[in-house]
Amino acid sequence: MNEIVIAGSTGVIGRRAVRELVAAGHCVAGVTRSERGRERLESLGARAVEADVFDEASLRGAFEGADAVVNVLTHVPTPDRMGDPFAWKENDRLRTRASAAIARAARAARVQRLVQESIAFVYADGGDAWLDENAPVAGGGVAAAALTAERNARELFDGDTVVLRFGQLVGHDSESSLAALEAARGGASIAPGPPGAYRPTLWLDDAATAIAAALRVPAGTYNVADVDPPTHAEIDAALAAAVGVEALRPRAPQSGPLGRSQRVSSRRLRDASGWAPRLRAGTEIWSRIAS
Repeated sequence: MNEIVIAGSTGVIGRRAVRELVAAGHCVAGVTRSERGRERLESLGARAVEADVFDEASLRGAFEGADAVVNVLTHVPTPDRMGDPFAWKENDRLRTRASAAIARAARAARVQRLVQESIAFVYADGGDAWLDENAPVAGGGVAAAALTAERNARELFDGDTVVLRFGQLVGHDSESSLAALEAARGGASIAPGPPGAYRPTLWLDDAATAIAAALRVPAGTYNVADVDPPTHAEIDAALAAAVGVEALRPRAPQSGPLGRSQRVSSRRLRDASGWAPRLRAGTEIWSRIAS
């Protein structure tokens, strides 16, 4: 049994990670500053610790005695505001300033392992080629702050650092997933890239099992996505079938990280831990959510 503290423990990834780690027998604490967050954590079998995620001193107190710290702090804007760079300001702040405070506090508290959430959209456009963790990255947009969070975790923490590059998270309580279904009911696609571009996707529940796997793998960077990432055309076909329409009208492709073709391989994590996604999220989950 390990002592694990999670920053971002009440978000869509964090609460699933809490449930997964508690079920595995770990002693789990979640960082929160609200009574609602405290109640949610206690209902999942975890304890709550109060800390300011931007304040190194308060985080150090929260991390004392922990074997591992997991940072899954995000603040993704609502789907209707994702095209507004200003809407990402709080998410960028969490991935830059908060990630630095967490890494320094974990080091000061002598934590053994830091697990840092990142995104698979940091890679340059790869076309049809498979992209492993050594593939070239490209900044810009949401990728820039994610790469800063990765760098903070590696450089400001002196224990074992594990970076998890998640694909697009899909689930019944994901606002972006619900927005995709709502658009599909109107016959429209919200795919940000061309139909043939590959998009790494991941079921939210599989993200939680990947976090559990991250506690036992060698330090390093790991992609976490569907074994066979779908194309935008495949995702749109699955969405159309889920809502009972013949086909979806494509949207104009966007520039930036989300419009790139990224056929991401998660083989490294599978080989190191035995982790594997239980669903091909990009195509298999839409009918479940729709129903």
